[in-house]
Amino acid sequence: MHHTHHTHHVIRVDRSAYPQLKQAVASGQLQPSAEQLDVMTHGQVYRPAGPLLTAQMLVHDRELQLGHLAIAGEFYRLPEAEYTSIITASLGVYRQYPDVYPLLTALLTPMTPADETSWWQDVRGAAVQGRQLASGADMVDDIWTPTAWLRDRTRLIRLGGEWFVVLYVAQPPRRAVPEGHDVIGVDIGLHPLATAAWGQQHAVTWSLAQPAVPAGESAEVRTLAEVLTYAAARAALEDLMVQVLPQAGTLVLETIGYAQFRGDFTVAARRRAVADWHQSWGPQRAYARGIRVVRVPAAFTSQTCSACPAHTLGTRQGPTFTCPQGHVLNAHINAAKNLVRCYWGLQARARRRRAPAAPGVVRP
Repeated sequence: MHHTHHTHHVIRVDRSAYPQLKQAVASGQLQPSAEQLDVMTHGQVYRPAGPLLTAQMLVHDRELQLGHLAIAGEFYRLPEAEYTSIITASLGVYRQYPDVYPLLTALLTPMTPADETSWWQDVRGAAVQGRQLASGADMVDDIWTPTAWLRDRTRLIRLGGEWFVVLYVAQPPRRAVPEGHDVIGVDIGLHPLATAAWGQQHAVTWSLAQPAVPAGESAEVRTLAEVLTYAAARAALEDLMVQVLPQAGTLVLETIGYAQFRGDFTVAARRRAVADWHQSWGPQRAYARGIRVVRVPAAFTSQTCSACPAHTLGTRQGPTFTCPQGHVLNAHINAAKNLVRCYWGLQARARRRRAPAAPGVVRP
């Protein structure tokens, strides 16, 4: 049996739009709502007045037009199918820099220093020409069939002094039963972005080029390069899902609190689509196929050996994991397999809790 469903995507609003939003609340164009959106646990939801919703268009990757309200934000942070759908619904208004598709695909393979120099020259050339009316979604590396952008469901949320916009896109009927049966663990990182493992099989995201930003580069060129970097990483993650989801009955992900990370991992994970995939559209992709998504603690998954019956501690040097029993494994595959092992351990403990205790036995 199939069920119609939608996906939702939360975009942080740039602070430059806050004065407009405050004025729109005061004038009643953004109306407080008691709706429960199930996309954020707290915050005040605002429903735009009807005219704002009907006159809604994506102007470019960093601006959404709600009637007369120009909302700045990183609207390129959508999965490819939804991104394509919203752009298709905005054609005639939507603008994009010219020739971005070859700039995107160039990042999907390693670059020599000469390649990087040439790439930056082309990015500068696109920025000089400026955004132009687009005929389609060029910042994707695959062809997607557009679905309906549910403009009437767009909402804004104010939380702790910050504003967010929530966009909804209709999707094809959801599968009630997944195609596959495997329990697949997905380890996330930056190099590679993600590694999936199930049984004796595994899949890894493509290696992506990371051209170093030349000194003195303009803000516009830097911003375009950021969008291209995100789009290339998104394409790699989408490709991984094409390989993994047909095999999966259960997808096992790490429980990660990004705010707790020290260093630059969180910033880098946002720039390279990993955080968005892990927190939002990866699980939504799985849900659309009827796949169960389970999050397990990440503790020790990168420090123990998945090949040992016991949880043997080992050491990691770069991409290689070694344990005292002599196993030498790819560190990312090892971590992904440990996520699966953790899942089965949690399942076994749950079964023991559900089983009736023998007479006179007190459970711990």
